[in-house]
Amino acid sequence: MPVNRAVANLLDDTGRIRFNPRSVMVSPKATAPLFPPLSGADFPARGQWGRSEEIDYSALAEQVTSDADNFLRSCWGRLQAVADPARRIFEIMAAARYRAGSVEGTAFMDNWELWRDRLTAAVREDTPISIVLPSFPFKAPNPLKVRRHLPDMAELLCLARLFEITKAIQAVHPAGAVVHILSEGRIYAPLFEVSAHEAQVYRTEVDRMIASLGADGAVRTVDILDDVVAPEQEDFDAVREALEPELRQWWRDNADDAHRRYLVRNFIASVHTGNETAQLLASVLNTALTNESITNAGHELEQVRHRIEQRADEAAFTYTLLLCTLKLTDVMGKYDPNAIRATVHPKPGQWGIHLVNKKTSIYPWHGVAVRKPSGAWRIRTELDAIRSGALPVRSGAYAMPFFYEELLT
Repeated sequence: MPVNRAVANLLDDTGRIRFNPRSVMVSPKATAPLFPPLSGADFPARGQWGRSEEIDYSALAEQVTSDADNFLRSCWGRLQAVADPARRIFEIMAAARYRAGSVEGTAFMDNWELWRDRLTAAVREDTPISIVLPSFPFKAPNPLKVRRHLPDMAELLCLARLFEITKAIQAVHPAGAVVHILSEGRIYAPLFEVSAHEAQVYRTEVDRMIASLGADGAVRTVDILDDVVAPEQEDFDAVREALEPELRQWWRDNADDAHRRYLVRNFIASVHTGNETAQLLASVLNTALTNESITNAGHELEQVRHRIEQRADEAAFTYTLLLCTLKLTDVMGKYDPNAIRATVHPKPGQWGIHLVNKKTSIYPWHGVAVRKPSGAWRIRTELDAIRSGALPVRSGAYAMPFFYEELLT
């Protein structure tokens, strides 16, 4: 049987695919508890049922323009001193307000040589800068992170930030920029036991938010499966099939690898654990109602823990396989060869972006927005917001909070 050409181009002299799984994994960080231990004193008194507030999209859009103008005023003299219009665009991208990750750690200034021709061509042809950002999959199916399934203020703030970036670029490049959000919902939904319907509804609501902001000419969503992978489907499937046994062997041989363990650890906090949670809760309640010793639940707890770890490990493997296949087939690069590749994981060769602001590191889809008394926003896990006594604020007919607000103490 003939070897697929895309696969053949990846084979080394021994007939194996050349790849490095660690290249698609996030570097391990300090392993603080995913969710700090709870105690009864951690929760505020019951009765803070919150309030309702309608979202003023027009006011938010005006704030986007104001924030872009304020940023530009802070650096306009420096931008005017740059003679090359393409370099001015790059300087905006490099600004600490928008760039995530350290300049040194991401070798960001090296990107000028990587992107110079693309930026110069856009300036010469007076066309928008194309930016692709894989993101916005669905709300994490873990109620400790967030209970809501639809996008909320966390996603809206991220969309506002992306819109602001295009406005800042437009000040030095009248054609502006377009952010293509490569929606990851349908490609990753099976890993987290999220239905395709839920992922699609999430994306539809993101599109509604974009339109309500008046940003639909500057920010748009496209589906990774339909718009990015599908045109290269034959090569994508062949590479994934050829890569799977080799990655499986690496996975078994490197069980103690720091990158692998860190990825599995993060998946434990993200995989759908509804059945296991229900089982543990039922066991605890039954024990309480029958006045039995809770020590009898220890064995059951260990079984549940083992199942969660197994599911997280397999999901992390499949996720790594998908990332390696996406990288080896370069389907995102082929989607728009002239685009600037943005990322939520700052790394060399890509533009790491502060999705909300410099003070927030949690992804919008992994938490909730919390408004501080100063008006500043942070993204936190919903558990953290509740434990801190933040007031839930609802909007529209949906029962789950749209955001939280800290109260003056």
